[in-house]
Amino acid sequence: MLIGYVGKDLTPTRMPDGAKRIGLRVATHYSTLDQNGDKIYHTTWHEVAAWNGVAEYAEKNFLKGSKIMVEGSIEYRTYPDKTGHIRYFTQIRAHGLMNLDR
Repeated sequence: MLIGYVGKDLTPTRMPDGAKRIGLRVATHYSTLDQNGDKIYHTTWHEVAAWNGVAEYAEKNFLKGSKIMVEGSIEYRTYPDKTGHIRYFTQIRAHGLMNLDR
């Protein structure tokens, strides 16, 4: 589970098989203390993929800046880029989403 903020407006995609997909960039934040005891805030960006009914919910309920909760699983993938180098990609496949603004 993650709680964070949607980082950009959502753009749905219709796949060739008819499935609906929405990719979300979600920012989570945490703090640490520096040597003087002052808080330093850090942001981590997560790629989230929502499919079909979960994508429909996201499209109707979220916009850039929405505070959301994501329930899902981590997927790791590799693929060769145009030059043949292996690229690594990590995303969260959303099983459930919740709008925390309301």
